[in-house]
Amino acid sequence: MASTSQPNSSSDRETVAELDRADQYIPGLTTEPAWPTLRAHLLALAAETAQHPLPHLLTAASGRDLETAGDMAAVLYWRLPALTPSNPGPLPWLPSIPPTLHGHPVWGPYLAKRSQLVADLADQVQDHACQGDAEPIWAAAGTHHSALVGEIAVWRAANGINPQDTRPTGGTQLEMLPALWKQRLDRHIAHSTGSSDNARADERQAAHTALRRWHDDSQRTYQKPERRPSGPSAPGR
Repeated sequence: MASTSQPNSSSDRETVAELDRADQYIPGLTTEPAWPTLRAHLLALAAETAQHPLPHLLTAASGRDLETAGDMAAVLYWRLPALTPSNPGPLPWLPSIPPTLHGHPVWGPYLAKRSQLVADLADQVQDHACQGDAEPIWAAAGTHHSALVGEIAVWRAANGINPQDTRPTGGTQLEMLPALWKQRLDRHIAHSTGSSDNARADERQAAHTALRRWHDDSQRTYQKPERRPSGPSAPGR
């Protein structure tokens, strides 16, 4: 999830500018598809540790060679330490509202309402999936009308997965928390359907192939505009 914070001082702006010149340390890094995700995580990590983001980046880059990586930014993202765990977000793979924003007199209540709306919509999607009569085309034998189907339905809705996509959890996820949750769902699917070793090997090969083509997976965020709360008004409006 990309950071929404903006530099609020000349020092902060200079730090961000230095980070955006990361190509001088790792040529081509800022042109990689996962650079925005890596950049946001580095800035969040720097804010948490009160350290400049570049040492975090260079420490991650000092590991194994990056030249053979399909996306250097994605590899570095996975090498970076995770942020300190906080309260869970409205969905299992989403972080909670940062404490600074949570305590803001305007944005705090607004984001809390947004978070609750996401949780409410997830409950509706899960209930509908578990109570429906028609079997989804992506539901493997043994998973229909189970709690797992509800979890998968929420995952698919939140990630905008095409209803005609027969892969239960869709394509590859680049960011760490969504990728880990997808792996969890895939494991539960394999267990619930009694997949054979060969079938699991096929799934791993399919995941490997999907990773090489992850940029072809166009996913849209699930939305329900009629219940979406409006944001705080700008001053003077």
